[in-house]
Amino acid sequence: MIKRFYQLFPVFIFFLLITGANYSQVQAAAPLVKIGLEVLARQHPEMVRGKKIALLTSKSAVDNQLEHCIDRLARAAEVKLIFTGETYFREKIPSNDGQTSLDALTNARVIELTDPLNRPAADSFQDTELLVVDFQDIGIRYFNYLTLLAQFLDLAREASIPVIVLDRPNPINASTVAGPVLEVPFRSRFGVYPIPLIYGMTIGETALFFNKVFGLGANLTVVGMEGYSRGMSYRDTNLHWVPPSDHIPEADSPIFYATTGFLGEMGVFSTGVGTTRPFHYVLAPWIDGEMLVQKLQKHKLPGVRFLQAATRPYYGLFSQKEINGIELVITDRITYDPFLTGSAILKALWELYPERIPLLNPSAAEALDTLLGSSKVRKAIINGQPLMELYASLQPDLADFLKKRREFIIYPD
Repeated sequence: MIKRFYQLFPVFIFFLLITGANYSQVQAAAPLVKIGLEVLARQHPEMVRGKKIALLTSKSAVDNQLEHCIDRLARAAEVKLIFTGETYFREKIPSNDGQTSLDALTNARVIELTDPLNRPAADSFQDTELLVVDFQDIGIRYFNYLTLLAQFLDLAREASIPVIVLDRPNPINASTVAGPVLEVPFRSRFGVYPIPLIYGMTIGETALFFNKVFGLGANLTVVGMEGYSRGMSYRDTNLHWVPPSDHIPEADSPIFYATTGFLGEMGVFSTGVGTTRPFHYVLAPWIDGEMLVQKLQKHKLPGVRFLQAATRPYYGLFSQKEINGIELVITDRITYDPFLTGSAILKALWELYPERIPLLNPSAAEALDTLLGSSKVRKAIINGQPLMELYASLQPDLADFLKKRREFIIYPD
């Protein structure tokens, strides 16, 4: 066992890595990775034992035995307060005063934060002595829990309580970095700090990055994973995937969402939401799938192929109609660039169907630019800029991010 302690004043980081682990007695389907919650519970329960804790978590935060972190932590600590970025996912009961809701099993007060910018007051933590953060990230900047993470690091500093982040895998992988770096004019609930669209870090590494680079200054400890390496997709970990959203149903859904999620902001073609494979498609009655495939193949994009497709969404855009288009087939997850592929699709659609794609519509333009964190992509496509010139124009900002990111990388390749 190799035990490493990383200390970046005023950030305190605890990180454990296991190398050369013997899995010969473990069944093939057993998890290969121990998440931060497991490492905390088995190696260092004293970090939370007997403490009154606040918890930022989601429905997907289960351990290797599929027990939720709320219940796992409640065996060692007193869970006083639970924050979640979604409609609460467990049974609630009213408090005695009828003003708040409580988790039915732990009696912890529950606060739902459906808008990540609507941050609670620092005095919400007055009855607690520690904030624990445990949620399954999806590896994309516009996921609401990433914005919540930044907010809560700042809140913890303001409330003068320490933070423990329990690390989990980046489901895309922790190597791929792609897309525009968020520009300040486009700060929103979909992102508050300048990181790329796909940032190639685990949630623990991201917390370290936010805390130091952006001066949040929380007293932060990250409990790392065992057996994890940067190139792993979520499927590689053998962990069970609990969907963080109804439209992110499978372990490979995030990489497709990173590709077509921002395209759906156009509102004129379907990305497969409403089918059994959301974000795998680009579909509309007016799309000639064969023509679109041929146009995209000319770019020779790495790690992806395109198929002519036709399917029927059960709900959403074009509900109950057989519609044509294309399906994305990812062939190499390491070389695949979700942003480059999504931009190529948008550029091809604009060139084929300029009257259908509302890049000049102010409302649609604002929605797309906000999600991407930049107007560069939309403007480049309108102006006919070659795809690889657009790609090259983003590289200086990405290079600067990668240089800053290097200090916070805690897992091997």
